[in-house]
Formats: sequence, C-alpha cells, structure tokens
Amino acid sequence: MPDTAHVDRIISEVNDLEENEKILFFHKIEELFSDSSDNTNDNDIPIESVFGLWKDRNITKEMLRRDAWKNI
Repeated sequence: MPDTAHVDRIISEVNDLEENEKILFFHKIEELFSDSSDNTNDNDIPIESVFGLWKDRNITKEMLRRDAWKNI
C-alpha cells in the first residue's frame, strides 16, 4: 500500500495533465478495476460468510441464556 506522500505525488501529476489526458488516465484506472473484479468471483461468496454469522439463524433469547449458563 503506497504511503500518503506517494499518493499526493500521483495526484499532483494527474492535476498537471490536460483534460483529455485525465480522461484517458481515468479510463485506464476503470479498466484496471474492472479487470480485477472480473478475476475475483466475489459474487459467489455468500454475504453471511463475510460476517461470520451462526449456522443456526433461529436463535432465541432462551438459547443464548442456556448457552451462557453452560459456560459459567
């Protein structure tokens, strides 16, 4: 991950570009992001796996209390 000085340098160089050069630059960045998103199959990963949700989604207060008392 580049440090902030590196990012600031890149931004200053982009600001010095002409309008059509900036457009080309941003199109290239867009291509990079679309290529990287095509290579990863994030759509195949269920959202539940990201947040580490329980397998049993029908959790009640009573079940939580019972499990809590077991651990005491």
